[in-house]
Order: sequence, then structure tokens, then C-alpha cells
Amino acid sequence: MTLPVEQRREWIRSRREQRKLTRRARLHRQALRYLVLAMLLAGGVAAFSYLPWNIRDANSQIEVHNNRVATSSQIRNALKTAVNQPLYQLDPEKLEDHVTDLGIIKQAFVRRYALPKRRLVVEVMEEFPWASFGTDPDKPTESVICESGRIVSASEFPKVVQPELKVYGPANLDLNAKDVSQWANWLNLISKQTNYPVQSVDMRNLQNVVVQDGDLNLRLGSPDTTLTRRLSRLSSLQPAIEPLKERVEYVDLGLDNNIPVKIAKKSDNSKFLREKLNSRL
Repeated sequence: MTLPVEQRREWIRSRREQRKLTRRARLHRQALRYLVLAMLLAGGVAAFSYLPWNIRDANSQIEVHNNRVATSSQIRNALKTAVNQPLYQLDPEKLEDHVTDLGIIKQAFVRRYALPKRRLVVEVMEEFPWASFGTDPDKPTESVICESGRIVSASEFPKVVQPELKVYGPANLDLNAKDVSQWANWLNLISKQTNYPVQSVDMRNLQNVVVQDGDLNLRLGSPDTTLTRRLSRLSSLQPAIEPLKERVEYVDLGLDNNIPVKIAKKSDNSKFLREKLNSRL
């Protein structure tokens, strides 16, 4: 059955109008979605920008862990540039550099947290003091030498424990971790042979380093590659030195061929001692 022409035209016209209405409704829905999305984005940006993301109070919002020598206030003071700055703008690596500028801090790790509360968490690894350091044996030591070779003023770190071993040298004494390890081995070698702990090392003249070990004053000469061999002769010298120990001013270990011993007063024993020492070389 066929529809009359007029009815067919009317039906086609109504179908076109229906498609237009459907397309217009779909565009309205899309526009509404985009509008809501834009409003949400704008609200998120506004909330992110204007909500209190800043570190306001260093004492409560900067947490410090693992510090035993440097005080928490010293570490927080090193991070004072982070106060009143948006948390998301802080660079953890730069903050870590500020903390390691403190002499006793070897490494630092800084983490940022926004939830459940805004804060910075700082974990530190501190230097381990190896020896007390001074420039004059007649004055108290005011610094420490760390295992890394870094010299740190003890006055800046009131909780630092000054080691019993004392090292004297120029103010610009330059040591690194390898040097400290080598000196620790040499001093340990001396202590094992004499059964006394080394009390002090005078490095003010690196061509003639002087070590005080109990009652013995040892002149080591230059700390070169031959020093280990020269120090190893101490154990064989002990029996010869012991009878005159109170009168021995120093033992010179700076030479390869013999070991001069300075006696406080002239006596026949001094000649006997030199002959006995030379016979043990």
C-alpha cells in the first residue's frame, strides 16, 4: 500500500525535524559536559593555588631523623628557605644540599608530604669523628677530623664527642677518606707492637711526623710508601728500649738503614743501645 504524495512529504519533513532536534540536544549535552569540566578544572587550579600548601612552622612541619651530633634546630635552620614556600615548588635536591653544607652531615634525604598534613621529613647520615684536631699542642683541640677527612669545628656542634686521639697540624691540613684510613692502619700497627694506644700525631711538619705513644716519642719522618715497613721494626726494638725507657727522648724511624735513639744523658749504655739496635735491623 502506497501513501499519498502529500503524506509522504509530510512524513519525510517530520523525520528531518526529529533528527535536527536530536542533534541539537546532543550538542547541548556536550556543551554542558565541557562547561562542567572547565569549571572543575578552574576550581581545582584555584584550590591548588589558594589552599594553605605552604610550610608555615619549621618546628612542627620539618621533621628531622637520625641526627645525633647536629641538633634538629641546626638542620631546620639550614632549611629556612623552605618556610613560607609552596610545598610543590620546593626542590628536594637543593634542600639536601643545604643540609649537607653543615660540616658534620655526610648525606641528607628530604621528602615532601602533603597528606595527612603538610610537612618535610629529613633523614641525615652524619660524619663519624676519627680524631680531635688542633693547631697547637699547648692549646685545647677545638675541631674534629671525620672519617671522610673533613675537619669540623666542635664549637658548632655541642653534642660532638671529641676522640681521645689528637692530631696537630696546620689550619689548612688537607685529608681525605683514604688518608684517614691509611693513618688509622699505621697507628694501629704502632699500638699493636707497643701495647699502648697512640695519644697524638703531630703533622705540622709532614717531612717529620711525630707520634706520642705512651712514654715513647716516635719520629716517623715522611709518611711515604716505606712507612709501613719502617714501623714494623718497632716490635724487635722493644726489648732493647725497655731498660732505658725513662731516658729515651725519641726513637727516629725516619731512616731505612738504622734507628737512631736519643738518650737524655750521656752514658756507656747509650753506645751499647745504639749497637744493639743496629744489630736488630
